[in-house]
Amino acid sequence: MTKIMYILNYPGDGGTEKYVLNLIAALGKNRCVFVYSENGPFLDKFKELGLPTYQVTMNGPFDLKAAKKIKEICQQEGVQYIHAQFLRENYISLLAKLMGAKVKVVWTYHVNVPMPALFKMLNTFMIRLNHRVISVANFIKMELLQKGIPEDKITVIYNGIKVPKVVTSKRANSNEKIISVVGRLSEEKGHKFLFKSLAKLKHTHPHLNWKLNIVGDGPLKDELNLLADKLNLRANINFQGFVNNMDTVYINSDLIVLPSENEAFPFVAIEALAYEKPVISTNVGGLPEIIRQNETGLLVPYGDENAMADSILKVLEDDDFAESIAAGGKDFFLKNLTFDKMLNQTLAIYNLKNEDNK
Repeated sequence: MTKIMYILNYPGDGGTEKYVLNLIAALGKNRCVFVYSENGPFLDKFKELGLPTYQVTMNGPFDLKAAKKIKEICQQEGVQYIHAQFLRENYISLLAKLMGAKVKVVWTYHVNVPMPALFKMLNTFMIRLNHRVISVANFIKMELLQKGIPEDKITVIYNGIKVPKVVTSKRANSNEKIISVVGRLSEEKGHKFLFKSLAKLKHTHPHLNWKLNIVGDGPLKDELNLLADKLNLRANINFQGFVNNMDTVYINSDLIVLPSENEAFPFVAIEALAYEKPVISTNVGGLPEIIRQNETGLLVPYGDENAMADSILKVLEDDDFAESIAAGGKDFFLKNLTFDKMLNQTLAIYNLKNEDNK
C-alpha cells in the first residue's frame, strides 16, 4: 500500500490546512501519516482523523536534526511519498531524502510569498530533487518560475472542494440584500477598501437596503469597528466572527465580495461559485482564473472604490444579471473546481488511481 506523509510546520486554520485535511480524509487514515512542528488551531482536526501523527520541531529549512527524524518516521511507517506544503518543510523533506529516506517528495505551493535571492539560487538545484511541485494556479506557476523552480517540475492543479450538499442555495426573497465577506481580518484582505466603497454606495444610493456580514476574526477587528463608525456604516455592518457552519453564510448571502489586496487561489471564491452566489473580487493573484468578468462574477481593480461601489450596485439591483453570473459560476465550478477533479489529479502525482483509494 502506498503511504503518504503530509508535513506542516504549523497546522493553522487556513486554506492550506483544509487542503491537507481533505486529502487525508479522502485517502484514509491507513494511507497517511501527519507530521507537524508547532501546535495550531487545526491540530485537533488532524488528530480526529485517527492517522499516525508525529511532532517534529523544525527550526528553519536546513534543520538536519528534523530531517533525520523525518527519515526515521518514513522508515518506521513505510512512507513512499512526502507531501510538503511550504518551503521549510519541503527543504527538510529533501534533506531527509539525501540522508537516505527512500521517498519521493511533492511540494504544493499555495501562497506567493517573497523569497530571498539565496533561495532562488538554491531552488535551481534543490527542487530538482522533488518528484513534483504542485502549483494551485497558473499565476502561481509564473511566480515559481521567477523563484528558480524548474518548469519541468511544475504541475498546475486547481484547488477544489466538494459539491455542497444543500438542495438549494437560493435565498428567500427579502427587501434587505445581504453582502458577505469571508476571511481573516488582516490588512491584505481588503476590508478597509470594501468599507470605503460601501460608504460611497451609501452616499450615492441612500435608499438601497443592504447589510454586510463580516465572517472571520483577526488583528484588524478593533480598527475596522472604528472605521465603520467613522464612515457611518455601523447600522449596515454585522461582525459575525468565526462561523463553524459556513453553509448558513453562503445560503443566506445575496453577494460574496473578495476585496483582497493579494491572493493566490482562495477557497472562498471557489465556495461562492459552488453555492451559486454572485461574486465580486479584485483582479489580483489567481482570482481572475476563477472569476471571469461578466461570466462567473465581476472583477475590480484593488483600491478603485468607485468601481467596487458600481459593481455592488449592479449585482444588488439587477436580479437577472446576478442570477446569470451565479449560474455561470456554478457551471465553471462543476467543470473545473470540484474536489474529485483535484483529487484525481493529485492521485496521479502519487501514481495512484481513485479506485485504488480505500
